[in-house]
Amino acid sequence: MSEWKEYRFSDFVDINPTVKIPKRIPVSFIEMKDLDSSTKFCTYSQHKELGGGSRFINGDTLFARITPCLENGKICQVRGLKDGYGFGSTEFHVFRGKEGVSDSNFVYYLSRSDEVRSHAEHNLEGSSGRQRVAKEAFDNLFLLLPPLEEQKRIAGILSLLDDKIDLLNRENTTLEALAETLFRHYFIDNPNPEWKEGKLGDEFDFTMGQSPSGDSFNENGIGIPMYQGNADFGFRFPTRRVYTTAPTRFAEVNDTLISVRAPVGAQNMATERCCIGRGVAAFRYKHEKDYYSYTYYKIKSLLEEIKSFNDNGTVFGSISKSDFENIDVVIPDNRTIKLFQEHTRSIDEKISNNQCQIQALTAQRDTLLPRLMNGEVKVTE
Repeated sequence: MSEWKEYRFSDFVDINPTVKIPKRIPVSFIEMKDLDSSTKFCTYSQHKELGGGSRFINGDTLFARITPCLENGKICQVRGLKDGYGFGSTEFHVFRGKEGVSDSNFVYYLSRSDEVRSHAEHNLEGSSGRQRVAKEAFDNLFLLLPPLEEQKRIAGILSLLDDKIDLLNRENTTLEALAETLFRHYFIDNPNPEWKEGKLGDEFDFTMGQSPSGDSFNENGIGIPMYQGNADFGFRFPTRRVYTTAPTRFAEVNDTLISVRAPVGAQNMATERCCIGRGVAAFRYKHEKDYYSYTYYKIKSLLEEIKSFNDNGTVFGSISKSDFENIDVVIPDNRTIKLFQEHTRSIDEKISNNQCQIQALTAQRDTLLPRLMNGEVKVTE
């Protein structure tokens, strides 16, 4: 720690640096919804005519400066911009390493540290609904930080974990797309004229969630996990966040979970018996609970119609039990469903195994990050 020095954050990091972008149409554009708290990299970019907003290049960190995005950890590193530069929302700060002082990859991990995030949250300004953290707030943040070469070694260790997480996430995306292609082959592109028309309630049993008493909630793992909607959902499986000691409605292992209140239509799959709040509904196939892959992809094929209920209601969209029951479906024969389930089971098992690895690697990274940042764990050459 003897070589570590105290820095003012704004002296260590280049905040909202100037980026000269040629007036070329179109230009890569990133907005707040493209930042995902569960992944390091922000690779999505659409293309728009150059306008106002933040400017950035590949390798920069985008740090949400507005509630609730800041609290939700929307912090990503830019990667994959077509021309190497882009622009986007004014609602995030752009962080970059300073030449000879700090490494941009290290700056990304530093921005995710508790010290930086908590400082930003404690310096939010404005109305309670739309508070923002100003650039000047970082002038009052002082941190003990390592020399440049050690920064690179620290970032290298954490990047190895994030690169593996990113690889597994991309593999899961490919696997799910493969399963969706199989579903289309079996049930959409090659329909059997003898299949019957019916309603969603003819094929699936489902449970509409009901929220327990608020005084039963806790975040200490006491009771049973409870999922309330989109905030708890991940790529395929929900993340434990809130528990309840007084569960009311349940989802079972492998049930398909759908958010039923704004935003309607987010989808996940239960990994355990859990409580579902009023923002979630759980689905399972009526005649064979092990046909969970068929259930998941059949509901996924109906999401466009389900999401149309986002436009219902005076303020927030919602979908009711009767709305679900009245959705039109084509009901295939059991033999075809069984064949699809058998062909898809190994794909979904691989997705599940990958997700377990992602959770383990994420926990390892999140445990290691603060210890590396405060010098408790040293990275030698």
